[in-house]
Amino acid sequence: MRTELKFCPLNFKNELSVLKNNVKQLPTVDVVDDKCLNYCGQCLVQPFALIDGKNISADSPRQFYEKMADYLASKSCSLPPL
Repeated sequence: MRTELKFCPLNFKNELSVLKNNVKQLPTVDVVDDKCLNYCGQCLVQPFALIDGKNISADSPRQFYEKMADYLASKSCSLPPL
């Protein structure tokens, strides 16, 4: 089963570029940049994404990367460390 990650392209654009590039390399993950994810204002204050429809967020890009890595590990995918 494929995992779908949806990002707001304006959400921490520079800070999340490494994460997006690493996730795009995973064969069972689809990465989608969606103009608006309908979580008004969240994209301005914290990094987040919708993973299989679930909102995953953190206080910093590093914490977000760690949360994403943990979630993807539960789906038998692995991200390289930062």
